[in-house]
Amino acid sequence: MPEKSMAELESLVGERRQTVTDLTVEAGKVAEFARAIESQNEMFYDGEAAREAEYDDVPAPLTFTRVAYFPRYRVGDDGSSFGFNLGFDPERTVHGEQEYEYSRPVTVGDTLDGTTELVDVYQKPGTDGTLTFAVLETTYTDADAEVVVIERRTRIEREAADSQ
Repeated sequence: MPEKSMAELESLVGERRQTVTDLTVEAGKVAEFARAIESQNEMFYDGEAAREAEYDDVPAPLTFTRVAYFPRYRVGDDGSSFGFNLGFDPERTVHGEQEYEYSRPVTVGDTLDGTTELVDVYQKPGTDGTLTFAVLETTYTDADAEVVVIERRTRIEREAADSQ
């Protein structure tokens, strides 16, 4: 069970916090990310290939916004779960689900800011105790304050064996 009660966690649902600032999409970083995910797609490495694929500039791979987890982009990083101290024990917490909803491709030259909302918290029985779920949603906007991508992710904490 998290250090916080369900009532405390539920009171945070709907809160929004600025969590990412100045995530600049640079060609070298896009290529580095593409290499890390072992993509052979030339459009991530070459502007001409990107234009041939009908992009305005080199697009970032679909999961590129995950680099916002690095402290240099995070606002007031306190080691919490992307802006929210959920009281989850890191040793008993796993990454559950992740999804992306795009308004347009993220491309080289974009500078993104992100605001994270705690969308939901709930519990379910598991085979070894209660599982606590937290659903977070980060909305990334560009320099014109237009929504580019919404990233949703679920964190799951397993109940400690000694608390059963």
